[in-house]
Amino acid sequence: MDTVYAIVTVAALLISFAVYRSNDSRNRRLPPGPKRHPLIGNLMDMPRGLAWIQYAKWCRELSSDIIHLSVGGQSIVILDSAEVVHELLEKKSAIYSSRAQLTMLHDLIGWKYTFSFAPYDAIWREQRKIFTKVINPSNPTLFHSKQLAAAHDLLERLAGTSDVMEALHHWSAVLIMDITYGISGDAADPYIATAIQALDSLAIAGTPGEFLVDTIPLLRYVPEWFPGATFKKKARVWYKLRQDMTDKPYLTAKKLIASGTYAPSLVSYALETLDHASDVTMQEDVIKGAAVTSYGGGSDTVVAAMSAFILAMLLHPDIQARAHHELDTALGPDDLPTFDDEFRLPYISALVKEVLRHNPVTPLAIPHYLIDDDTHAGYWLPKGSIVIANAWSILHDEKTYPDPFAFNPGRFLDADGQLDPAVKDPATVSFGFGRRVCPGRHVAIASIWITVASILARYEITRATDSNGKPVEVSGEWYTGSTLFNRPLPFTCAFKRRHSSPMTVA
Repeated sequence: MDTVYAIVTVAALLISFAVYRSNDSRNRRLPPGPKRHPLIGNLMDMPRGLAWIQYAKWCRELSSDIIHLSVGGQSIVILDSAEVVHELLEKKSAIYSSRAQLTMLHDLIGWKYTFSFAPYDAIWREQRKIFTKVINPSNPTLFHSKQLAAAHDLLERLAGTSDVMEALHHWSAVLIMDITYGISGDAADPYIATAIQALDSLAIAGTPGEFLVDTIPLLRYVPEWFPGATFKKKARVWYKLRQDMTDKPYLTAKKLIASGTYAPSLVSYALETLDHASDVTMQEDVIKGAAVTSYGGGSDTVVAAMSAFILAMLLHPDIQARAHHELDTALGPDDLPTFDDEFRLPYISALVKEVLRHNPVTPLAIPHYLIDDDTHAGYWLPKGSIVIANAWSILHDEKTYPDPFAFNPGRFLDADGQLDPAVKDPATVSFGFGRRVCPGRHVAIASIWITVASILARYEITRATDSNGKPVEVSGEWYTGSTLFNRPLPFTCAFKRRHSSPMTVA
């Protein structure tokens, strides 16, 4: 009876709140948006997959680069152009830099004080300091040796593999585990399976609107056995995964550091800054939050980007051939690239940029949260709005990238075949905005670049063959479900060695 009473009470409160917000908004001019229904607003209009495409479609239909949705009283603002993103998320970052606190993600699973999802507060700023000190663009070579070793290990794993995604997940997990915790090689394996499961659950729970409890937070108190409360069981399982992913590698890193047998890492550098005159436990919680963010954000980002790259090479053999030609001309047929070769490989760099642009890893970035009322272009933007920047739409703006749906690395090159600085770098969009831009973006890009160059130096990526020796068709389709990360559907391919002689580092 208590549970039924609670649900009725919640429903009444929700209706009252929705009516209040509806009456309030009538007196102010909100941005345009799809027609709202009484009480529920746009709840039934919210896309369950490929939301970035639907948001862009609404913006075109309404001739506006900013639109407004209301879901059960929750205000949602969609930004659809680089200009409006700059005006709000960059120039007004003081009020647009927080994160919406999703009940499922933050409270039930416990990701609240993980850097990427934390509110814009003192704890977040302390975590930011760790990234600024350690993973800093002013020291770009800090992890080059780890990135190069991981790329070479992946080359061996790809030889004869039937599971490309498993190889990519292992490569990224081992690399990020080494960079973050100083745990390398086979020692990282026990943590990888847990992390992959935890990150899969994070990608689902981090999608606004995926769980009703995010719209009606009081549903968190519904018991697990109650009809329709399957989210509670998921939360219980996902909480344990998040806890293990956060604590176990951190404790191992501390043991390695205490023994003196450790490689420099984000955790080792951060622990050197501990102020033992202050609350050490709180400081370590900050470090753990920064570390698990480094591992989680970096791992999913590079795997999605690398799978997109491999799929693109299957679908565009002419582009792969041009990349092979550049590598053979610049390095010779028997050499593997290093970071020192980057200036000699502009087409490889352009290829990486196009991978990041064509199907961005986080097409809607991570939603921001407006902490105060604001106005823009005569529109009222209510305090408490979830603000979503449509990175996919910005990266497919034909004014910036002509013929945007074509996969064409050449768009980033000038007439002399060098990188054209006049063409907007997709990294300025695909790694977030304002004060919430990913602090490790240059590390991710470097990891992708050296791995792309190494794979193309050694292999030709071809279609796999079936039992009759016929090439397996590649659909080129992408996952369409509701998730934070964008990635291709599973596909098969083969890696054919290009040169018979052993390859050496140039």
